[in-house]
Amino acid sequence: MKDINLFNIKLADLELFLNVARYGSFTKAGEKMFMTQSGVSKRISQIENELGLTLFIRNKRELVLTPAGRVLEQRLKNTTYDILKALEAANVAQTGVSGSLHIGFLEWGTIAFVEQLKEFIRRNPQYSIEIYRQRFSELRASVAQGEMDIIFTTAYDCDQFSGEEFNLLNVERVSAMAYMHTEHPLAARSSITMEDLRSEPMLMVDQKSSSGYGAYVRALFQKHGINPLIAQYARDGGEHMGSIMIGKGILIASRYFLENSLENQIARVPIEGEDVYITAVWRKKNTNPVMLRFLDLIVRDMDI
Repeated sequence: MKDINLFNIKLADLELFLNVARYGSFTKAGEKMFMTQSGVSKRISQIENELGLTLFIRNKRELVLTPAGRVLEQRLKNTTYDILKALEAANVAQTGVSGSLHIGFLEWGTIAFVEQLKEFIRRNPQYSIEIYRQRFSELRASVAQGEMDIIFTTAYDCDQFSGEEFNLLNVERVSAMAYMHTEHPLAARSSITMEDLRSEPMLMVDQKSSSGYGAYVRALFQKHGINPLIAQYARDGGEHMGSIMIGKGILIASRYFLENSLENQIARVPIEGEDVYITAVWRKKNTNPVMLRFLDLIVRDMDI
């Protein structure tokens, strides 16, 4: 076995490796860590040389972890989390801040409970609160790896969370909405039915990004004996906004998607009798007292 010199390996290098492994892309990992694609590629090569390991198989389409890379990724996930928590605790000791909370929510959604969060911060100025907007897949990964204490997502995207490892709490039931161009014939209606969507082209989130979304939408149609007409797939609802604005199709999403933005170009119409839960997800082994206090506030204030 080759002697490994760790003096040239930094914590940021481990975080960089984990991001490249997560996204399978130097470019996306660079965006996450504010580095150029070439900078990420060069540093990963340097890390491989320092460790004497080949971590990725490189081809034109994607980066794939080698067996050594997969082992390192699995071992580093928890280790890096523990190191970051230790550093966070040291910072608390120095600054006097008595706790922290990391919250994730959907990139193209509006954070639920923002007023409760403001009140929580007002009552507890000693806590450090950080909020991040992420895609479906990023939310799942960030809570699984301990980067987020708690995430708020839609219930249909929770199908991959194991009940043995995660707590799931349906904290608010909201209307399912049909998002369409403002000039669409259905846009002026106060509400519509699934039958109204029978012949409408639908915009979908792809299976890889959210397997639960496709199952949820198809179940809505199947309940009414309708086979949906699929116009286009994308990684999330945000990527469909242009398609909505040119009238290419209709997107079904929760009331929190977009909220009141782009009102002049995108109409949102409630679907009668259909709704979806906003769900909080956190790891069972995460006993962060700040998170638990925040959850107590949500449960007390919301009608769930």
